[in-house]
This record gives sequence, C-alpha cells and structure tokens, in this order.
Amino acid sequence: MTEQCLNFNMRKANRVLNKIYDGHLHVCGIKTGQFTMLRVIDMHKPTTNRDLQEFMLIDQTTLSRGLKPLIRDGFITVTQGQDLRVKLLSLSPEGVALYKEAKKHWKKAQKEVAKRLGSDFPDELLSLTDKVASLSV
Repeated sequence: MTEQCLNFNMRKANRVLNKIYDGHLHVCGIKTGQFTMLRVIDMHKPTTNRDLQEFMLIDQTTLSRGLKPLIRDGFITVTQGQDLRVKLLSLSPEGVALYKEAKKHWKKAQKEVAKRLGSDFPDELLSLTDKVASLSV
C-alpha cells in the first residue's frame, strides 16, 4: 500500500474549506485569504506587512497579491510608520464596513462547516491545525 502524503491531504482539505468560505464571501467580492487579511488588520490595528506575514505564515508575494486589490479599492490604508522603512496597514472606513459585512457571511460558513463535520470536529480541527502551524520555523 502506498503511504499517504500528509501535505497533499492537508492541501486537499484546505481547498474544500476555501471553496465553502469563498462561496459565502462571494457576495462581498472577496475571497477567504482577503477576509483573513481584513480580520488580522482589524485585530492588530494598525499592523505592518511583516507582522501580517508572520501572523498568517505567508510569504511576501502571497501577501502582496492579496493586499493589492484591497488597497487599490480603498479598503486598506497605508501610512508611514515612525521608521521610514515601515508602512502601517489599517482598515479605512470602507474597509471596516466591508469587514463587518463579510464577517456575517464568514460566520455562516463557520456554521455550515461545523454542522457538516459535527459539533466536536471544529475544536479537533483547530487543535490539529495549531499543532501543524507550530512546525513553522
């Protein structure tokens, strides 16, 4: 029997979850990754690219690709930090409104996944993903 690839199976499961969340967030015109960026920026008011990158465990290219349309469309504002090399990211008033609206749809996705997987599974999944994320170097 062929050994199962943990990475492949995790990525497959992630694609399924993204499809569910993207389906709910579609009405807001954003995808799951962008919602996460809005959520993290809202929690860390304001934050830097580096902090966002480290918190989300993503590379600069992926971060830039997700931020670009949110900045372009005026949902995220970029201001100069005390250190001239640092730019601060925060939600504009339009970004706050988008986040609040998207959060309603995100909660629906959360409920759908919990219902489909069973009441105990979301906690188990969070525990598992925390363990996997802790492998980050």
